[in-house]
Amino acid sequence: MIHALQFLSIGVIGGFLSGLLGIGGGVVFIPLLVYLGHTPIKVATSVSMVVIIFASASGLLAHHRAKNIHFPTGLWMGIASIFSALVGSFVSGVISDMVLYHLYTGLVATALIMLLLSAKRGGPPSAEFGLRKLPTLLVGILQGLLTGLLGIGGGFIVVPFLVYLLDMPTLLAIGTSLLIILFSAIAGLFGKIMTIQFNPTITIWVVAGSIPAAQIGAWVAQKTGQRLLRLFLIILLGLILARVIGDLVF
Repeated sequence: MIHALQFLSIGVIGGFLSGLLGIGGGVVFIPLLVYLGHTPIKVATSVSMVVIIFASASGLLAHHRAKNIHFPTGLWMGIASIFSALVGSFVSGVISDMVLYHLYTGLVATALIMLLLSAKRGGPPSAEFGLRKLPTLLVGILQGLLTGLLGIGGGFIVVPFLVYLLDMPTLLAIGTSLLIILFSAIAGLFGKIMTIQFNPTITIWVVAGSIPAAQIGAWVAQKTGQRLLRLFLIILLGLILARVIGDLVF
């Protein structure tokens, strides 16, 4: 029962952050599952993948009601991510845990740098934002690969990409990223199951906590300023990066 409550709590935390920041939850679920749930990283990535699907879908509904999704960008990027997500899932089954840890660390650092560089970029108003096909496709392929490899959904890297490379407003980027994540997460989960990187018991409890929490997070996002959301994401990534680097170094 203690373990069930532990994984339920992990689901609540990750789900809330998924709806609040559009990060899919994976960037939070992996350290929570590894450090608090004492779960092997390959199992943690598969659990994260399932949670990403449910939490992102839940948060997506809330953001859709608030008209915070740019569907052309989301569809182009999401479709582009499907094949690369499958490739990443199969590759993750044969590489070492240490390689996955280093990849995860590098991606968190990259996302943090882009957010810091984009701090003064406000982006055009949501109504004026238009589809940019080539960069959208390239980012979609990269995001799918990350999802398949690490089960992180890619939202924490996609939001900075959308803001920094495409000049998308932060709140619109958060909602759009959840649509993109759904495509790659479904494809990546198929690859995880095929390579037997899955624990159904842990997954059920984490998913149960994440679904309602994602709705609450999306509601809070509507009440929060874009600068504050970006600052919160920067602080969150900084804390995670410090912890992971500390474990790798010491």
